[in-house]
Amino acid sequence: MKSTMKKSVLFVAIVIALSLAMLLLSVSAVALAWTKVDYAYSRQGDTVWLGEYPQTLATDKELSKMSSSPDENGYYTSGKDKFVKVTTPILKNAYHNGKTDYLPFSDDSQPDPAKSYYFKVEPIQWRVLVDDEENDAVMLVSDQLIDAHVWLSSFEKSATRSSWAAYDNTLDGVPAETPANGWRYSEMRAFLNGEFYNTAFNEKEKSAILLFANKNTIDYRENDESTVVNDYVAIGNAADYAKAGDRVTPTDYAIVKGMHWQIDKNNCAYFVNEYASLFPEEDIRGYISSDHGQVLSVNETHGVRAVLYAKRSVASVILTVEQKEDVTAKVIKIVGIVAAVVGALLAIPVMVLTRVKYNKQKKEKGTEYKLSKKEVALLVPGLLLLIAGIVLIVLEVGIFGGGLSGIGGAKVQPGIYVQSHEQEQQGNAVQVGKSAYRLNADGTYNYAAVYDGASTVWDAGGTWSQSGSTLSLKGKPNPMYPNGYTVTATVYDGGKSFGNSTQRFKKIN
Repeated sequence: MKSTMKKSVLFVAIVIALSLAMLLLSVSAVALAWTKVDYAYSRQGDTVWLGEYPQTLATDKELSKMSSSPDENGYYTSGKDKFVKVTTPILKNAYHNGKTDYLPFSDDSQPDPAKSYYFKVEPIQWRVLVDDEENDAVMLVSDQLIDAHVWLSSFEKSATRSSWAAYDNTLDGVPAETPANGWRYSEMRAFLNGEFYNTAFNEKEKSAILLFANKNTIDYRENDESTVVNDYVAIGNAADYAKAGDRVTPTDYAIVKGMHWQIDKNNCAYFVNEYASLFPEEDIRGYISSDHGQVLSVNETHGVRAVLYAKRSVASVILTVEQKEDVTAKVIKIVGIVAAVVGALLAIPVMVLTRVKYNKQKKEKGTEYKLSKKEVALLVPGLLLLIAGIVLIVLEVGIFGGGLSGIGGAKVQPGIYVQSHEQEQQGNAVQVGKSAYRLNADGTYNYAAVYDGASTVWDAGGTWSQSGSTLSLKGKPNPMYPNGYTVTATVYDGGKSFGNSTQRFKKIN
């Protein structure tokens, strides 16, 4: 019996050692998710910070410490911050509404065309439009209008084409009869892939930016190879901006570079790389808020909203609050499972062996068997670990909804979920005009009968919760449903969509 006991203790010791090793490896692997790696750029969820560019007007405190002359790179400094000086602001009055004042800065002050201004060089914030893990690429669009620039300044009426709006690009070196609003030979393309690219990105960041084949959307030689050009940075087309949300505001720096606007900062004009159907060679399509029918002259200074592609794998990932919750949930569950297993392996063999001893002593001697110190030393910690492990597993499921994949279903994250259908799967494009749910981080949600981007009208909605792989949306009472309503849906794609086999809602942001 003593030999059997020794073997059992040895077996249990080995199991404990292996289990603890597994626990340490598991916790270490999960902890790596919190580590910020010094890669080429930073990313948090669908927000990316890549490159630097002048943006915000310098404060009075920053001005008081401003250097009197620029450094070797042309920047003025105040403390550790860099600034760009603009001595001749280009300011535009509002058009279409008769306003005579200028677009205000972020501190609500009015720009003065006779003053010089300093603008802080800050990280450029981008939004992820396409997240392609398989091809290690993300498509990014700037969250603001980062500059203002002309599309083309040199053009004239065509001598060969009879259309009343036929204008040709007359820059040096440009082939004859090149449309004035074409992308390939535009000053906008030269600016973005030259001055902007070299100013905004350092060498490390440039190594992360992909050279991509960009369709020259405004070119009427459809079968010509010149309809495709290679760019690092470009202007997006209508589908890009519709997907990203077309209502964006300019930076303070863009305001003094000549931003055209009407009404307010949410109504600033910016170029779209598509021709305007009524004016195919003199003008170009533009956006002003949600007005997609704007026609912008190529030689006017309008907003620049850039797009580019970057390597996905070189991003330093900063966890969002939701991602941190998921990691915490996984750690709790892993620790709980390992603790329960170790506890069971400690306690159950001792319980079995002591039960055998108890029955034998009871039968042979008629007395109660008392646990030895060694048995107590194994049994008590084992039971405590087993109980603690079970408590942690139950706690994780109760608080986080079973965040570990495969046990309770993947957790749905806050965001906008748009009704999905077959066409949407091609190119991962959002189909405008479909119903949508907006799940908020505080457990509330809003519903829209028609989703059309930034101008979508959301109703009051209600509250949402998840249990395992089932999502429940409890709507507030309304005239149609006086007692409210409840919608249940199955969570699919690792928490990226929910619904049923005929109607799903897919996360777009």
